[in-house]
Amino acid sequence: MLRLLFRTTDTMNRTMADRSRARGYEDFQPSFTGVLAHIDTEGTRVGTLARRMGVTRQAASQRLQEIEALGYLECVSDPRDGRAVIARHTPAGRRVLLTAIEVMLGIEDEYEEILGRDGLTRLKRLLTKLAEEADPSGKLASK
Repeated sequence: MLRLLFRTTDTMNRTMADRSRARGYEDFQPSFTGVLAHIDTEGTRVGTLARRMGVTRQAASQRLQEIEALGYLECVSDPRDGRAVIARHTPAGRRVLLTAIEVMLGIEDEYEEILGRDGLTRLKRLLTKLAEEADPSGKLASK
């Protein structure tokens, strides 16, 4: 099962990156999705981002620096705690995120053609249930 999940995720991620590059984001890399997708609209602390990604703070910070250098993110001091850093989307980052969402919806439409509407709906429902039961602390809303 793990191999199937990795294979499907890797394929979706590569396809999404390829199609995002084809839409004008030539520097978009598959590794960006794991970061960009976990940043809340108002920004996310680096420690929270690291937990969501399942990596160390150092690894999250390194990835953030790469993406920040391209202008998709900015890292600023948390106004509530000057020691903490918040990563947030720049206007360019919001545009690339919207493009990635559009691309992902297209990929899901293709998967619906393969699985059928009921099949895709059932797959999403089962994966949601599995994720929530296997890792209840992993919900995106967790701070």
